Amino acid sequence: MGANYLKEIRLKDSLDKLDEYLVNIPAVKYLIEGHSLEFDKPVTFFIGENGSGKSTLLEAIAVSYGFNAEGGSRNFNFSTRKTQSNMEEYLILSRFLQPQDGYFLRAESFYNLATNIDDLDVGRSYGEESL
Repeated sequence: MGANYLKEIRLKDSLDKLDEYLVNIPAVKYLIEGHSLEFDKPVTFFIGENGSGKSTLLEAIAVSYGFNAEGGSRNFNFSTRKTQSNMEEYLILSRFLQPQDGYFLRAESFYNLATNIDDLDVGRSYGEESL
């Protein structure tokens, strides 16, 4: 159990400036009601209907850990357009470990990441083909 990075997430008590649309997302409502999410296994799957808050929670956790909201590593920060919520400002992460390195891979933003790598002309470090 000590090998997990994340132990639990919950929300801060004060939610004054929480983005208005977040309060209607089921996963966020669950946290607003005072519940927490505990991570007691090495792998966690978030499943649910579209709009239930899976991506919103994962993005907020990643940003809280210092990753780019659009995907990538901590050292690969870019922004095509700010589309993320401000939920990370209200999360409290209970951690077992702080990762030394990592990567936030999200299907929605892989195109943006690959395009940015092409624009920076550093693709040769990933092979001769565009990602």
